Amino acid sequence: MNEDLLHSARSLNLPLSSAARARLEQDDAQLVKASQHGDREAFALLVQRYQRRIFNMILRMLQDYEEACEITQEAFLAAWQGLPTFRGEARFPTWLYRIAYNCCLRQLEQRKRDKALQNAMQEQQLLDEAGDQRRQAESTLEARDRLALIREQLEALPTKYRIVLVLRHLQEMTYEEMAEILMMPIGTIKTHLFRARNLLKERLQALQAQRQADSQKAEVTNALQ
Repeated sequence: MNEDLLHSARSLNLPLSSAARARLEQDDAQLVKASQHGDREAFALLVQRYQRRIFNMILRMLQDYEEACEITQEAFLAAWQGLPTFRGEARFPTWLYRIAYNCCLRQLEQRKRDKALQNAMQEQQLLDEAGDQRRQAESTLEARDRLALIREQLEALPTKYRIVLVLRHLQEMTYEEMAEILMMPIGTIKTHLFRARNLLKERLQALQAQRQADSQKAEVTNALQ
């Protein structure tokens, strides 16, 4: 497969011919069938249709823009190569998400083997140390708004918790779709979601309490001056 087809992992915008634009209304099944017969333009339309969502999920998991670009390209290349084995037991986007998810897991395992994962997990280690957590919270709360803080705390969650939050709340998937992608029971997914939400809530509440304490301390100090 020509890599030009997947160059859009960076730009997120594929140039299409007028003939290709006329095919935009085709559904996934038609485009998949054409792609399975070697129609690269049909597959380019599928890439354009799903690349942004796939890229966003991968970026959330890897937390590295350059790696996300590379793994997005890898995922679509794997999808192209795997099309002959696609039988439609799952919907095409579900199948595609599963491929992207597995690519992310392989990348994370590669980080471990290269001992580079330690640097990527430093934020988690800092959060486990109360003193460093307070200092980081103070710096973060001064520099960023609440939305940025929530995103930061989301990215600090363990991978198994972060992915269920991303798929459920950012990708707006059903439990059934998540179960197909993650290949785990719906009950397990719901348990992960419950724990992930509580963990995120606890961290945000701790940061909020620390901010209030600091504010009260500053008010007392100013009153005594």
